[in-house]
Amino acid sequence: MIKHRLAMVLTVASMVLGATATAALASDQSTKDDNGWGCAAEVGLPDGHCISPGTWKNLARTAENGGTFQLLVFDANGDFVTAELATFDADADGRPCPHDDGATDGTFWHFANGIYVCHHRSH
Repeated sequence: MIKHRLAMVLTVASMVLGATATAALASDQSTKDDNGWGCAAEVGLPDGHCISPGTWKNLARTAENGGTFQLLVFDANGDFVTAELATFDADADGRPCPHDDGATDGTFWHFANGIYVCHHRSH
């Protein structure tokens, strides 16, 4: 019974954190720039795309290991649009991505510089 209650508490906590995570990420691009995020050409990405300071700092190692990370996407006004799951793993190309409205075939797709992405819409 205790294990069941603990599992339920952890499930509810995960759901709450998941629901609030996007809100925590959602700020404008200038705020991200001011807080050490790597954005756009500065880190070899198209305009409106940013990676966290930790990812930026370790990007070469992440690429070397075929690692996965998150990209934040902002519109031309610098407003948050969506988050993308990104990876350097070429095997991800064509892997199913059911939440990606941006890919017409519903899969991870090659984005730029050996990065494959899957969108996770915030709204």
